[in-house]
Amino acid sequence: SSGINAEYGGTHTIMADGALRAPNGVHQLAMAAKYFSVPVIVCAAVYKLSPTHLCSYDPDAFNKVIGPENMLNFSNEKLHSKVLISNPDFDYVPSDFIELFITNTGGHAPSYLYRIISELYHPEDYDLDNMCVEAVEDDICI
Repeated sequence: SSGINAEYGGTHTIMADGALRAPNGVHQLAMAAKYFSVPVIVCAAVYKLSPTHLCSYDPDAFNKVIGPENMLNFSNEKLHSKVLISNPDFDYVPSDFIELFITNTGGHAPSYLYRIISELYHPEDYDLDNMCVEAVEDDICI
């Protein structure tokens, strides 16, 4: 019998807990893969690893909304005046949907990413917002 053995894909960002900030639509694919017991394998270079976590799902902080022109035909002007369209650029994909990460350093389980991040980032780099505030307070230009 033929079927899907694995789902492979890339991502925009790999978060510290193994979750993804991925292109819109990846969350639905990962949910379907989990439902059918198909492993999801993410291929990305280590520079896509981020020391940040998603503390609470705030769509305005996590996502950006892009124009709808890439998903709609604008020939029906009557329809467009009556419809409000939100087109988020990214999906949040929890780490429990991901089976394996393949990077330029090898294959890694989502639970092992913290170790790679600790090798790539200094602990003071984990909160870039505070670093920027401190730099402004100290009149340091970055």
